[in-house]
Amino acid sequence: MATPVYPQLKLTYFEMPGRAHVSRLALVVAGIPFEDERISPEAWPALKPTLPYQQMPVLTVDGQVFAQAHAIERYVGSLSGLYPTSNRLHALVVDEIVDFLDDITKLLMPSFVEQDPDKKKALREELAATSLPRMFGLLEARLVGLPSKGPWVLGSISIADLAIHGLMLMMTSGFLDHIPQDLCDPYTRTMDVFRAVQTHPKVVEWFAKFD
Repeated sequence: MATPVYPQLKLTYFEMPGRAHVSRLALVVAGIPFEDERISPEAWPALKPTLPYQQMPVLTVDGQVFAQAHAIERYVGSLSGLYPTSNRLHALVVDEIVDFLDDITKLLMPSFVEQDPDKKKALREELAATSLPRMFGLLEARLVGLPSKGPWVLGSISIADLAIHGLMLMMTSGFLDHIPQDLCDPYTRTMDVFRAVQTHPKVVEWFAKFD
């Protein structure tokens, strides 16, 4: 079998997982070579004006620069076999899950930008008591209702699983003050996806580089 020939890829983002997490892991899981360029906060102001939309992540493909996290995820997913290009309904499921995870993340945004500690605490505690359980309950019900019985959203790993992993990593890491790290424990199907990605051999090897 011929060795696949891939374009020259450079993924540019901050040191954190954030909006490059899915694309990074898709390339890692598939074993596709890429340059993982990580930008320091000090270097960001000079780089920002040079980028499309002045945002990261960006993906450089054979010298051409492309932007927008979800567009990059689908492209990388297509290269890696983690986005179902030959089955439109499967692609629809992946897009649906990824978009709903965005809805959950958007709930957290006001608390990220709030500078007053007491107001931030109140926002986070309200989210933990009401909106987040409701949204994770909806996600759990949707995953349980899909034909695949696990551990993946579809029959095999996809960028939807990597997106779930990214959000659950944030939820369980203690990064979010005033939101219990075990808030998502009751959502067993969702947590099964998280653990399946977390224990994937190539993901384990990748994270070990940064310990």
